[in-house]
Amino acid sequence: MMKLSMLSLCAAFAFSLPAFAAEQAAPENLFTLPLDAFQQGKQANQRVYLKPGVDLKSYHAVLPESLLFLRQAKNGQWELLKAGDENAIAAYYQQKLRSELAAAGVPIADAPAPGVVRLRVAMTSVEQDRPGVDAVDLLPIKAVFNLARLAAGKEPYLLKIGSMAQLEDSQDGSLLAGTVNLRQGGKSKTKEQQVSLDMLKPLMDDWCKQSAQQLASHLGKAQ
Repeated sequence: MMKLSMLSLCAAFAFSLPAFAAEQAAPENLFTLPLDAFQQGKQANQRVYLKPGVDLKSYHAVLPESLLFLRQAKNGQWELLKAGDENAIAAYYQQKLRSELAAAGVPIADAPAPGVVRLRVAMTSVEQDRPGVDAVDLLPIKAVFNLARLAAGKEPYLLKIGSMAQLEDSQDGSLLAGTVNLRQGGKSKTKEQQVSLDMLKPLMDDWCKQSAQQLASHLGKAQ
């Protein structure tokens, strides 16, 4: 399942975001790598890539780019996001990421320089998934309530967000490493509810904290 998801994300992202994936000075980028180039990450729904021969300890600071979005709907819009919320989501991500980087002791750069990695990140999907049906829900007395809940539009769905991140040398744009992630929230929503920034905040908080901690553990210290 993850292999198929990764393949779809990589193909769609590279195709739909040429400014992100095709503008690189180096011919190699995260979104055209073969699937076997990715390894299992520490998290269950994470895959990571580290370019052979690259020593991330030779880098000590991060230049974070603005959050990008991959629109997957045929009409070019997020089907689940409220109109106009992308700017608010991107601003929140940038503020939270910088805060977490500072808390993790990772220096933030404002311009390309030796020892600085550029961090490009995109939200690749916003999905909702109904939790698995418990066996007890199949009992007749439970089914009555479940059918009523469905009719009222109250069936609970869990929110998921997919993301991809790429680390590059800030000066020559060469690929260094990357990750593919799928995160699921713990709070439920109804199927009809549009996704707002407030709904995404818990997932984004975890996302930014984890990203900062991973960077802190893999990058070196300034000399």
